[in-house]
Amino acid sequence: MLAFAASRLLVLVAAIVASLEIGVSDRGIDAAVPRALSVLGAWDTTWYLEIARYGYAFDYGQVGIVYTNHAFFPGLPLLMAAALGLGLNPFVFALAVANASFLAALVGLHALTRAMWDERMADRAVWCLALFPPAIFASLAYTEGVTLALAVAAALAAYRSRLAVAGIAAAGAALMRPTGLLVLVLVALIVARDPRPGRPWRLALATLPTLAAVTLFLAWMRLERGSATLSFEAQAAWDRGALGVEMVGRLVNEAGALLVRLAEGHITLSWTADLRDILFTAVYLALVVLLWRMLGGFRSPWVVYSVAILAIPLSSGTFTSMARMGLLAFPLIWPLAEWIGRDPRRVRPMVAIAFMLLGVAQLAPGSP
Repeated sequence: MLAFAASRLLVLVAAIVASLEIGVSDRGIDAAVPRALSVLGAWDTTWYLEIARYGYAFDYGQVGIVYTNHAFFPGLPLLMAAALGLGLNPFVFALAVANASFLAALVGLHALTRAMWDERMADRAVWCLALFPPAIFASLAYTEGVTLALAVAAALAAYRSRLAVAGIAAAGAALMRPTGLLVLVLVALIVARDPRPGRPWRLALATLPTLAAVTLFLAWMRLERGSATLSFEAQAAWDRGALGVEMVGRLVNEAGALLVRLAEGHITLSWTADLRDILFTAVYLALVVLLWRMLGGFRSPWVVYSVAILAIPLSSGTFTSMARMGLLAFPLIWPLAEWIGRDPRRVRPMVAIAFMLLGVAQLAPGSP
């Protein structure tokens, strides 16, 4: 609770200052979003609110006709639609749900880490996640907070052999955002490592809810909009290429272009967001190496899951939004917590750096 309260208070204060004093992007601010919280409800939040009010395929030209709301999965819009049905402000409701979900993610991470290591390691992991700069996205009216909580819940339930709970949580994560589908992989790998008899039955119990939920959504998209793969096709309009084949070409070119802009001194607001995503991609990759050494490489389901969370968006050929997308790779917090535990004197500078990054780098206008 202390880690949650301290970190979210920092986020809230930084968000209000950024919204009122610095200003926000002129794209995507919905009328339901209060001016003082506009940084927490810009960009993708408007798309989710649009789907909640009008459904898929309605597009009033927010950022141009090339974009479409089909790119977004239905989990968060359904929550917002429920708020509208109850007469509540859908943005405020989604914001409250996102932050409550982040608290649940911290609770779940503490329980999981304590079961795998000990109480001290669990405490450090919770503080590391709470103060990890990209965790600010768990406090926006985005999918990250809810998806992270569902991913941790699914992993914890699978670890405790509560497979029905794991299956339902994984299904919820899959309906929140495309990369939420990878929670199914984590659950399946955890269950597959259990040597007890009845493994096929346990795997079915843990995985079928996700398969059923995603199949129903894609079937609905096929019947109502003409293509079961429309959500994935729509991603192409958001500067993402075909998965896998773009990592060698576009990703290298994008990194090179950013280095040229840096060398030329072209430091702009847009560049700042790009720099953030490049920076945290490097941090994530370093943590992957440490997690690999810590847990024994691909023999560990936690390593496989974390690598997959990072590899899927990177393989589309862009660093865009990698800071927030990598947040779902929650096992990467463990090597950070273990590193701090080696020398407690590292805690204070670590916290200071995290606070500065949270307050300055993450809430610049246009950065989400």
